Amino acid sequence: MVKAFFAFVFIGCLSVVTSANALSTNTAEQRCVSCHQSQVKDWQTSHHFHAMEKPNATSVLGNFDNVTFPFQNTQVRFFKDGENYAIEMPNLAGEMTRYHVAYTFGYLPLQQYMFDFGNGHYQFFPFAWDSREKAEGGQRWFVLHPEQKAQDEFHWSQKGQNWNHMCADCHSTEFKKNFDLSTNTFNSSYSAINVSCNACHGNSEQHLKWANGDNTINNKGFDINIGPQTPLFKSDSNGKMTSVQALKPSEQVPMCASCHGRRSNLNDRQHPHDFLNAFQPALITSELYQVDGQVWDENYVWGSFAQSKMHDAGVTCTNCHNPHSGKLKFAGNQTCTQCHASTTFDTPKHHGHPINQPGSQCVDCHMPTTTYMQVDARRDHSFKVPRPDLTITTGVSNACNTCHQDKSANWAVKQLNQLHKTPKHIGAEHFATSFYRADNRAPGADTLLTRIAQDNNYSDIIRASALTRMRNTPGNNALVAIARAVKAAEPLQRLAAINAATPYPVTDRWRIYNHLLEDKHKSVRIEAARGLAAMMVEPFPSELAKADKARLAKGLEEYKESQQYNSERGFSHTNLGILALELNQQNQAETHYQNAIKIEPIFMPAYVNLADLYRQQGKEHKVADILNQALKINNQASEVHYALSMSQIRSNQKEQALSSLEKAAQFAPNNASYVYTYALLLQDQNKPLLAIRNFEKAFAITPNNPDISYSLAQSYIQLNQFKQALYYAENLATLVPNNPQINQMVEQLRMMQSVN
Repeated sequence: MVKAFFAFVFIGCLSVVTSANALSTNTAEQRCVSCHQSQVKDWQTSHHFHAMEKPNATSVLGNFDNVTFPFQNTQVRFFKDGENYAIEMPNLAGEMTRYHVAYTFGYLPLQQYMFDFGNGHYQFFPFAWDSREKAEGGQRWFVLHPEQKAQDEFHWSQKGQNWNHMCADCHSTEFKKNFDLSTNTFNSSYSAINVSCNACHGNSEQHLKWANGDNTINNKGFDINIGPQTPLFKSDSNGKMTSVQALKPSEQVPMCASCHGRRSNLNDRQHPHDFLNAFQPALITSELYQVDGQVWDENYVWGSFAQSKMHDAGVTCTNCHNPHSGKLKFAGNQTCTQCHASTTFDTPKHHGHPINQPGSQCVDCHMPTTTYMQVDARRDHSFKVPRPDLTITTGVSNACNTCHQDKSANWAVKQLNQLHKTPKHIGAEHFATSFYRADNRAPGADTLLTRIAQDNNYSDIIRASALTRMRNTPGNNALVAIARAVKAAEPLQRLAAINAATPYPVTDRWRIYNHLLEDKHKSVRIEAARGLAAMMVEPFPSELAKADKARLAKGLEEYKESQQYNSERGFSHTNLGILALELNQQNQAETHYQNAIKIEPIFMPAYVNLADLYRQQGKEHKVADILNQALKINNQASEVHYALSMSQIRSNQKEQALSSLEKAAQFAPNNASYVYTYALLLQDQNKPLLAIRNFEKAFAITPNNPDISYSLAQSYIQLNQFKQALYYAENLATLVPNNPQINQMVEQLRMMQSVN
């Protein structure tokens, strides 16, 4: 099972804090305040300042006045234990246990609390305090993830709620994780408990020397500009927004993205401006975003903002936000009208709503909210125009119907047409249509993706996201786009092109992108090395020069180091196991998979990959043993039930396999592959009606899968139900055009139906 796993860390959502190090008396902000009083004062009001704090009467917002809260058929208690804040709750054995609060995490609109779980591990309590005003529904305790069980990633005892891995590198300054696999311990450290000056500005020593009169130091002692590229934009005579000055190069957006973006960690950051060396960013994929780029999962700001016209024009975060308080510089629509003319946009003629009523604020239509963590409503930063027409064709949400939930998308389209007469956006081409077709494996998606990937009118992240989808649409058109993208100036495109090239032979991949082994960004280098690893296996090494072998070996070592950095997680060892197996190192692969199970027993892909290794070795009895071991931990793991069914089929235990496949489909009802395979086995076991029922379930999930349409057509033919068979045969002909056998089947079915 060749699949790499990444932990795209949830930044900014989990409230967590920890570290054995106390704040020193010579922190950066204490050195900075002598010259930067107003900036430090602003910072002290910010989310950054309150990102993590020691618990005291000022920092703790929750009610610890000996109050109780119902949880797991008992009463949790929040109280003071001497000088300590404490929570009494069931431990993993169900016994009531007293835990002291080690740190507060965040403060608005909710505050989380952390406790010492031993061996340097700091975990979050499952409870959070809703710190909103009571009139808004706040001032109460609630369970953050009420659906989580002990075998789930975001249960309070698991790694999804671990501060060291999930949260610390963004909620504290200059964090060092320091995990020791041999003892399963953390010795994490930071220079400041919260997000302090150095977190954004970096080391200030040269700046201090400059401030003290050293005239040999340039740029005030900072090598990298993180200021705005321009202070303002204005409309020119043609209505086009242009900067009031030439844009200045700035690393502000990638610097902010290192925390305010969805990404996976590769190593401790060496400085604040290390985005593509310390992290691998997430793209606009169907798992994380709607097909038009609106947020879906918890993605934070960067992935949205990078899609926007404002980002491409040179707008940076601090054009709208005070960099030290994080608050907006202006109230309401004034944030937008500092650039966009109020006479044109801040008027009912544009937004179609009464002034100072819902719908009249720019953000109501262009920055709709999605609520995370039950109470945290966050605005989409892609600044999209509402497109209810895309709701009709692709199912994405739109700002109009988010408010007018009693109306249809067709109604919203009509309203926009009446308001703007001939709105230029309604019906206009949008990448959402192409992404939707690609994600649903519709015919012609490869051509559409190729066009987007090579179109400069789209943002870099959208072009990269089109490339990533090409992994599922290989062909000559895709190959041309990939070959161009690996030479692109934008690293996101190079990174995505490596992924897109996966289906092609490794010798072709080597020819296309081996030069990326020397890319200046670590995230690109290690992805290139991992994609070319098979060149180290016979017969390919003989095709490489000695220098090329050394280049690839160096890249693979760097890849391994990035995985070892996350060795507290099962995915890292599983990735190393997959690599070892590709390098024909089966013993090492087995060790890596076993390490994954040992360090994170709930990580089911480790069991499935280990079982597949045993299958390759002909050890079918060990396949069943390891999969049944997994099911003892999580009996609802669909991928494990599916793998077990395949083992049972190989062992000619088809009745048992039916039961396993039924469970796989039950626990992953949207997995068309599981449902389809279950239907095939039902058909094999002479249960045609039940098979058809499940074929149709699979078809409802992925109607553009030709195999499913073919199976349904054949199943109905066997039952002499030619009308139903014709429906699926015609769908198949649409999916696989110009196929003589399929066209012949359609014609025969039409004749049979006419006879009947």
